[in-house]
Amino acid sequence: MSCERYWRDGIVLVERGLGDPHRDGCEDCARAHASRQELIDALPLIGADVTGDPFWQAKVWQVIDGPARAPRRWQWQLAGALAAVSAIVLWIGLDRTRPRDVRPRVEVVETGPQRRSGAPHVGDQLHVFAGETADVWIYRNGRLVLQCGAHQVSGDSAGCVRAPEHMVVDHVLKLPGEYRVIIILAPFALPSSRKLDDDLAALVSAGVRYVDERRSVY
Repeated sequence: MSCERYWRDGIVLVERGLGDPHRDGCEDCARAHASRQELIDALPLIGADVTGDPFWQAKVWQVIDGPARAPRRWQWQLAGALAAVSAIVLWIGLDRTRPRDVRPRVEVVETGPQRRSGAPHVGDQLHVFAGETADVWIYRNGRLVLQCGAHQVSGDSAGCVRAPEHMVVDHVLKLPGEYRVIIILAPFALPSSRKLDDDLAALVSAGVRYVDERRSVY
């Protein structure tokens, strides 16, 4: 089964000029990106070998200077079609300016040979998607190993990429153990304990909404 992640998430990173570690190791996503780039490069060449009418200006002035004619029925239909197309283009432009609703989720990107078991292994990579105002805390065996937040970044901060409408967190699973990914849906001051149980208790006590994902790494 081919990987379709590029058209779902990878293309968003390309449009924002961000790196995509998954694409570098996925043949399906690399081919999809190359095909998209070939199409973009070919667009300016369409119609380059077509030459126009050298007498077009004289013909235009001949029509302008000629007697006025009542518009034909097809001209009214063409005007209506152009108005509809303009409305659609305007709607698309407005829709692209709206903030995107980024659904919090956690993916595991396999970096080694394909395995029968879907369980993560050492060397794989956690790929976390969250909203632009969210905080992401990653724990291993109950201890904090990475924090990405709106105002504070700790640990391997190179894995935290914040864009105008979302945040992407990449973390390499260097050691085995139980990993917990906590995605806080709004900025929250991290408690000083940096222990999973104490931090979750603080979130519950404050009534903060969060997403809790568990991954066992072998």
